Amino acid sequence: MSFRNEEKLRIASSKIFQLKEWINTNLGFALFPSRIINSVYFDNQEFTMFHQSMEGVLPRKKIRLRNYDKEFSLNKNINKEIKISSVEGKYKISEKTNNATQLMNSGIYDKNYGLCHPVLNITYTRSYYKIKNIRLTLDEKISYKRIVNNKVSKFSTFDNYNIVELKFSSKKLINYVSENFPFERARFSKYCRGIEFIRSNYCNEL
Repeated sequence: MSFRNEEKLRIASSKIFQLKEWINTNLGFALFPSRIINSVYFDNQEFTMFHQSMEGVLPRKKIRLRNYDKEFSLNKNINKEIKISSVEGKYKISEKTNNATQLMNSGIYDKNYGLCHPVLNITYTRSYYKIKNIRLTLDEKISYKRIVNNKVSKFSTFDNYNIVELKFSSKKLINYVSENFPFERARFSKYCRGIEFIRSNYCNEL
């Protein structure tokens, strides 16, 4: 089990050019080609994972199915992932699953949260960079979709913000980011924001 320290920050689209200039100035480089990430998040009936994430409770989990395509299709290669946030840091358990259809229909049982069902689909384009042993990812074109009757809705809600995620393994690197990262450092959770978006849109439709 390998813990990592990470920080998610929101950044407006108008600041993307400035961010890429900062990456170049600090001798950063692209690690991999950009790709689309498509995830379905699960939660229990009380939305405990959502509330714990909003409150910053530790430890906590996120449970999701993920593929790398424009559409979330159960016929594609899908990973089942459990992301755990703890006092020591964060780590992820990922495994390929051949029963994604069953998980979407019947849910995923977790010993801490009970039976969890699909509640939210999030899609975005992710770019990968490295700066002084810091992993930086940039998530753009973020969209959220409700899950209706265990299926992904056709209707999307798009986010005005993009997300920068910084991953580092030492306090020295944390200090470097604190002193040199020239953007607003506001905590951001795509899952929490997505739940708030779809709840707000659903209430407006009533």
